[in-house]
Amino acid sequence: MLLSLHAGLIADSGGYFQRIWLMVHFGLFLLWQPFFSTERELKIFAISLLLGITGVVLYSLAGWMLVTWIALLIGIMGGKVFTLQAARRSRFYLVAVFYLFTILLTWTVPVSLLGLPDVPRDLRVMASLFLPMSLLAMAVLPFRAEDEATTQVFDFFYSLIVFQLVVVLVLGSIAAMRVTNNQYFQAVVLTVLAFAGALFILAVLWGPRTGFGGLRTYFSRYLMSVGMPFELWMRRIAELSEADLSSARFLQNSFEEIEKFPWIVGCVWASPDGPGRYGKETEFDSRFRYHDLEIAFFTEIRMSPAMFLHLRLLAQVVGEFYEGKRREQVLKQNAYMQAVHETGARLTHDMKNLLQSLYALTSASVVQADNDRRKKSDYELMLQRQLPQLAKRLQSTLDKLQNPAIGATNVMLPAADWWQDIMELHADQGIEFVATGDLACMVPSNLFDTVAENCLENARRKKMTEPAIRIRVELSTESDTPRLAIIDTGSAIPSGAIDGLLRSPVANSRRGGYGIGLYQAFQQAQKQGYILSLASNVPGDVHFELAAREPA
Repeated sequence: MLLSLHAGLIADSGGYFQRIWLMVHFGLFLLWQPFFSTERELKIFAISLLLGITGVVLYSLAGWMLVTWIALLIGIMGGKVFTLQAARRSRFYLVAVFYLFTILLTWTVPVSLLGLPDVPRDLRVMASLFLPMSLLAMAVLPFRAEDEATTQVFDFFYSLIVFQLVVVLVLGSIAAMRVTNNQYFQAVVLTVLAFAGALFILAVLWGPRTGFGGLRTYFSRYLMSVGMPFELWMRRIAELSEADLSSARFLQNSFEEIEKFPWIVGCVWASPDGPGRYGKETEFDSRFRYHDLEIAFFTEIRMSPAMFLHLRLLAQVVGEFYEGKRREQVLKQNAYMQAVHETGARLTHDMKNLLQSLYALTSASVVQADNDRRKKSDYELMLQRQLPQLAKRLQSTLDKLQNPAIGATNVMLPAADWWQDIMELHADQGIEFVATGDLACMVPSNLFDTVAENCLENARRKKMTEPAIRIRVELSTESDTPRLAIIDTGSAIPSGAIDGLLRSPVANSRRGGYGIGLYQAFQQAQKQGYILSLASNVPGDVHFELAAREPA
C-alpha cells in the first residue's frame, strides 16, 4: 500500500501514471483498513459511494487532497502506534509513520501543494530512491498476526491528536515561509524545532520529577469530575452515612444530593423500603442494580462511556452505603431484641409465681361469689363478671409460660363467643362495641385477644391525658372473613414513630414505650395468615385493623 502511494506521489503530477498508482493504493488501503473486517460483504450503496469518492479524487487530484489523505494515513497509523497492547506492532507502524511524515514534508507539500520548481536535486533523489528503502525495515521487524487481533487495534483519540498535529505542522510551515522569504525548507526546519521545543516544555510541565503534580494531575482531575462537584458529593454522602438516619431517609437524602447535578433530569428507584422518584423520565436512561436497590437515571442526551462510568460509580456508592444502613438497622434491632429477651427471661420466673398466686385468688373468689346469694353491690357484680374472664386469661398465660409452643397454636372459637367474652371483660370501661355480619364463623382467639389487648391498652393510656376521646371496637365477618378494628378519636401517632411501627420495636411509639406489644402482635398475625395495619392516623381517627391476608 505504501509503495504504491510512493509511486503515485513521485510520478508526474496530474498524469495517468499517477492516477493508476493511486487507484492501486486505494484498493490496497481498502484491504488493509483497520475499521471493518475484510471478509465483510459490501452493499451496493457502499460500493457506489466508494467508487464515487475515488472517481472524484482521481479526476480532480488536487494537491490539497493528497496532503489531506497522507495526514489521514498518519492519523490512522498514529492511532495504532500508541496503543499499549503490542509493543512490537507499535515499532512496525512507527516506521510507516516516519515514512509518511518525511514524504509529506519533503515532497508532497512543496511539489504537489505549493508547486515549488526549485526542489534541490539531492532531495529529489532522497525522496524518490532512498526514502522507500526505509520501508524495507518493516519486512524484518517482528510482527505477529495475533498482535493485530487484539481488542484495541485503533485509538481514535490518539489518531485525532496526531492528525491535528500534522495539519498544524503543515500550515505552520506554510505560514513560516513569510519569515524565511518564501524558503519552504527553512520554514519546515523552524516549525519542527518550534514544535519540538513546545512539546519538550509540555512534557516537563505534564509530569515534573519534583514540585507540583503537573498538568496531568489537573487534566486527570477534570476527566474524573466531568465538570461536576463529585468530591463534595462524596463527602456529603459519607456524612449522611455516619448520621443516625434510617435506611429509607438516607436513600431519600442521597438522591436529593444527586438531584443537584444539572445533567441528571430525573431518577426512579426501588428498594425494600419502598419506591421513589424525582424529576422527569426521558428516553435516555441508565439502569443499575446493587444488592436489593434498583436505580434508573434519566438524562437529556445519550450518555458517553465516561459519563456512564460516573453514573455507575454514583449508583454503586449509594447502593453500598444503603446496604450498610440496612445491615446496621438489623444489627440494632437484633441487639435490642436480645436485650428485651434477656430482661424478660429474668422476670419470667417471678411472673410465673405471681400469676399462679393471682390464679388461686381469683379461683377462690369465683367459688365464693357462686355460693353467696345475698344482694350484691355494684362492685361485687363487677367482680363476679370480671373474675371468671381474668381467671381464664391467667390460666392461658400460665400455660404459655410453661409451654411456649402453645403461643403459636391457633385456638379457634366461634366469633359470637369471643365477642361476648371481650364485651363482658371491658363492659364498664366506656368502650363502644359494634358487630356486623354473621358471627357464626370461627376466629383465632389467641391472636384476636393479643391485638385487642394491646390496642385497647394503648387507647386507655392515651385517654388518661385526653379524657374526651372515645374508643370503639368493631368486628365484621363479611364473606366469613373476620376483621377486627380498634378506633380512638384522640391525637395522631407522632410521625417519628410511624416508620418502624409494627415492623420493629421503636421508641415513643404511643406516648412512651417501645412498641413491643404491637410488634409482637404484628409478628403473630403474620404467622397465622393475618395482617395488622395502621389503617388511619389522623387526629380524631386513629384506626388499627386486623384482617386476613389476601392470597397472592
